[in-house]
Amino acid sequence: MALVHLAEADAAKTTRLRRGDTVELRLAESPTTGYRWQVRPSVGLATITDEHIPAATRPGAGGERRVALDVTEAGTHELRVELARPWEREPDRALTFLIEAE
Repeated sequence: MALVHLAEADAAKTTRLRRGDTVELRLAESPTTGYRWQVRPSVGLATITDEHIPAATRPGAGGERRVALDVTEAGTHELRVELARPWEREPDRALTFLIEAE
């Protein structure tokens, strides 16, 4: 079982993994602005961690969203994340990560 780290630069690329591997995604996030990353994994990806890690500099500063998912099934899976405020209908940004699992 491997741990694979993904970042925003990996969006729209295909990452090849095996069933049982773990994917960790880290994205810049500043929840005090109301914007938060919403994680929308497809079937075959199980979320094990979804947390905000604050910046160590000062209270209210940004930080990052850390999401870890286990690959539970072989096949092609889509991990979509959307940066949005909960009260708005459309996300400000959306990223899609493709996982090809054996």
